[in-house]
Amino acid sequence: FRRVLFRSQDDQADGRTREIFEQIEERLGRVPQSSRIRACDFELLELSEKMTVYTAREGVAAPKLKELAQLKVAAMVGCPF
Repeated sequence: FRRVLFRSQDDQADGRTREIFEQIEERLGRVPQSSRIRACDFELLELSEKMTVYTAREGVAAPKLKELAQLKVAAMVGCPF
């Protein structure tokens, strides 16, 4: 049911937002709720996606450094995992 609900929200998004959602879904297999929230401000969604794609590329930073940074940020924001 939730998947269908989100799909109907995707249909309400403008063309640029749908393009970014398609890129995210291609990369992750789904569009996370955090991306849907960012879509309320297209510029935030666009810049966030550019940053994610850039930092995910090989050679930007060592994989272990990326993992350590993710863990540090998760700890700083109180992520429960």
